[in-house]
Amino acid sequence: MRIFDILAFCWRNLTRRKLRTALTAFGVVIGVCAILVMISIGIGLSQFYDQMLASWGDLTVINIYNWGGGGAVISMNGSTSSSSSGSPVLDDAKIAEIQALPGVEIATPFYQVWDPSFQIKTRDGRYVASSNLYGVYPEALEKLGYKLKEGQYFHEGDKEYSLIAGEQFAYRFRDTKKKRNNYREPYPDASGNIPDPFVDLMKDRLILFAPSNQYDSQGNPKGKDLEVKATFIGVLEKSDQNYEATNSVFMDINELKALVQKYNKLNGIKKTNTKINYEDVRVKCVDVDSVQAVQDAIKAMGFECYSMNDSREMMQEQALMIQMVLGGLAAISLFVAAIGIANTMVMSIYERTREIGVMKVIGAEIKDIRVLFLMEAGMIGLIGGVVGVILSYAASYALNTLAGDVFGQQMMGQSGGGTISVIPLWLVLFALAFSLLIGVIFGFLPANRAVKISALEAIKHE
Repeated sequence: MRIFDILAFCWRNLTRRKLRTALTAFGVVIGVCAILVMISIGIGLSQFYDQMLASWGDLTVINIYNWGGGGAVISMNGSTSSSSSGSPVLDDAKIAEIQALPGVEIATPFYQVWDPSFQIKTRDGRYVASSNLYGVYPEALEKLGYKLKEGQYFHEGDKEYSLIAGEQFAYRFRDTKKKRNNYREPYPDASGNIPDPFVDLMKDRLILFAPSNQYDSQGNPKGKDLEVKATFIGVLEKSDQNYEATNSVFMDINELKALVQKYNKLNGIKKTNTKINYEDVRVKCVDVDSVQAVQDAIKAMGFECYSMNDSREMMQEQALMIQMVLGGLAAISLFVAAIGIANTMVMSIYERTREIGVMKVIGAEIKDIRVLFLMEAGMIGLIGGVVGVILSYAASYALNTLAGDVFGQQMMGQSGGGTISVIPLWLVLFALAFSLLIGVIFGFLPANRAVKISALEAIKHE
């Protein structure tokens, strides 16, 4: 028999017993709908965790913390200190090694200088701002996801001592000629207007300076201040993920090192060791899937590191466990539906014993009879699966519409709704394939029973 003839025969048999077919398929509908909705809630929870973690920080960034790390380290004033023996030194050579790891897009120090303390002032010295100054590799800010509000990133050919500031850094300037009301804040006033800062970073002429920290026995300053002309080439957008984009200042790390050396030379500070053991290094991976392998490699080098992936994996395990529990409960109903399919097919065989005998007598092959009953069982499963998918989308829409606002407000802390249920395409295809497979599997024994019936005995059957 041709496959189209078998399909037509199956459909005619199923529609001839509409009520029984509908009731059997209804069990599959309930099972598929329950599985899809339950698993979709777990997927929605997993996506919620990812969104929550992404709001806290970049999931592809690894932070290496080396505070108090090993090796002889030159302090900012040139003195030398040692940490625990045998601990690895996190210097430029080691960062280059990390950069060479598969899956790493950029690795850069966030090099801070505490002594001397760098500040920024206007040319006339009236407005002065303390700076949280970071030295980074020039290409790092763009690759780490820092967004520009105006200006540009560092690039080759920049003026010497080019700087990039956080969005609100300009509000750190104080008016040295006033003792009261000598600063402005980036918040609306009584009229709802945000006042302009004293300084326009992109237009005003500014000086980067390090006041002397050398004092004589009487407590009077005796050293020399370091001053260089600075140029702001960009302002970053404020970001919850990158807190440094708010009030910090960035410059090329090599220029910052050169400034420290220049300050030391100006004040006669002798250096005994030039090795720098970085305390804070950021590593950007090409994607989330690369994070764990890179993090394991960094830990194998002897460094402590942390990424949002640590929390993400724990939350994903929790979401997967919830999916398995909910899916397992829903699978029980689908198993009951499968038993219903088997029962329906067995009853169908008893009722159609004479029909089976006639088919054998007129020359129908055993395989065609088996395929006929398997296809009928598969059709029942597939019909139930299709209707179950449609009802699942309706249930998912209802959940997201009716309870999404409550979920978004209480769980995500935001208005505008949240997503409780997510049904991806792969889950739909899996549900359809699974419902079809359930029908075929539980129709196999009845189909085998059908082909074993004797033709003569079947014809005699009433």
